[in-house]
Amino acid sequence: MGSATYQTRLPDNLIPFGVAMGNLMSEVERSLYVDLQSGEALKDLKRRYQVEFGINARQFNSVHAVLKGKIKSRKECHKRQIKELKQRITGLKKKIKSLTKGIKKAPKACPIKRKGYTVKQWLKFQQHLKKRHLVTCESRLKKLQETEPTIIFGGRKLWNAQFNLEANGYANHSEWLKDWQQHRNSQSFYLGSKDETAGCQIFQLDTEGNIKIRVPKALEGAFGQYVTASGINFNWGQDDVIAALNKDGGQALSYRIAQKNDKWYLFVTTDRPEVPFISSRRNGAIGVDLNPGVVGWAYCDAEGNLVDIGQFKVNLQDQTSAQTEAILGDLVKHIVQRAETWGCPIVVETLDFSKKKATMKEQGTRYSRMLSNFAYSKFDQMLLSQCDRFGVQLMHRNPAYSSTIGMVKFMSMYGLSSDTAAALAIARRGLGLKERIPSRNALGGQVDTYKHVWSHWNALRKGLPFRRHDLFTSRVANSEPVVKLSVDPSPEL
Repeated sequence: MGSATYQTRLPDNLIPFGVAMGNLMSEVERSLYVDLQSGEALKDLKRRYQVEFGINARQFNSVHAVLKGKIKSRKECHKRQIKELKQRITGLKKKIKSLTKGIKKAPKACPIKRKGYTVKQWLKFQQHLKKRHLVTCESRLKKLQETEPTIIFGGRKLWNAQFNLEANGYANHSEWLKDWQQHRNSQSFYLGSKDETAGCQIFQLDTEGNIKIRVPKALEGAFGQYVTASGINFNWGQDDVIAALNKDGGQALSYRIAQKNDKWYLFVTTDRPEVPFISSRRNGAIGVDLNPGVVGWAYCDAEGNLVDIGQFKVNLQDQTSAQTEAILGDLVKHIVQRAETWGCPIVVETLDFSKKKATMKEQGTRYSRMLSNFAYSKFDQMLLSQCDRFGVQLMHRNPAYSSTIGMVKFMSMYGLSSDTAAALAIARRGLGLKERIPSRNALGGQVDTYKHVWSHWNALRKGLPFRRHDLFTSRVANSEPVVKLSVDPSPEL
């Protein structure tokens, strides 16, 4: 059971209250951050802030919950920046070493079609650029390691816009400051608890769509003790919200009022009703192989025999965030619908693109564009959410050697593409099946039975003498049967 957030438009009569609460809670949050950084105790601050800012204990807890999340996120981001810089430095050092070897081997007078450079001159120029980049990265790494992460309320991007006003669409600093303050004060949060009436003490919604909000003492002069509204309905998730309100024993509902693109919205976050798994490995599994240009899937039965396959061509280059989500959403919907029909789990790779992204500048423009445009984390989040909703189990497995296994064992056997062959290998791994190296590919070497089978696949991958096309046609040329399957028409998403 996971949490879900649903949104609807905020009633017009609550917009002035939303603006006032955003200003008040933003001021409380910034002051609380400064005082916590200075080492003051939270319990002392809680008593003082209720008097100083005219808020109650639950409103203070709401502000602290948001701030605690921001601090944790910023620290994790700081750690990731240090990790990625270290990986980038490692990649640059490897590239410089490779260029140094190339310079030694390059002929002195051999010209190339790059602005009149010789091969040696061009390699030296590239080496110089990489060394400069290495010095910059090492300097940034040292600075990050010596400083503590800080929070910029309102966002670093908008904060930096004041230093180049014209390029960011501002006529003067006053115009930027107005935008900055509006963005920084554009939301307020109301923390819920299952022990409180209707799941939240200060923001109460009933099953008829009526809301009643406790106003802080600081704003009672303008709005009274409570503000109310009616007609609240969530187009998506209304049933989940009603179920949470009616749940025996109570269920927490947390609310947020926020402004986006000059419009005000109401968000509610609650636990989604638990859906029992309808999937079982006795019915097989669907494996999914993720690639920047195409997503391949393969369904096999409980014994690991291939039943069906398919591909989805995805083009995320130059797409907006909303377009990317729409494309991935369609893809996820197709995969989960098949898993629901067959009553089987979905198996995906456990991938970490941070290391690849850190070194992708050294891999070439095409490779960099592919990695940058493929929103793996977004796909994984959407797939997990959809699986939770329909009771389909989602399993993550180590992708080690799945591409090699797919190409060597299954590509020519079933007449598959490399991505669907890898998907079959992932599906079988989710079922707990072992993958031994076929005897025809043992390369005449003696197999050490004390080593893990992946070490054998690693040795095979290093010694493969074929192109990918040769792996596909090798068994077909020997007149071995190829199973023809009903394949999806590869819809363009």
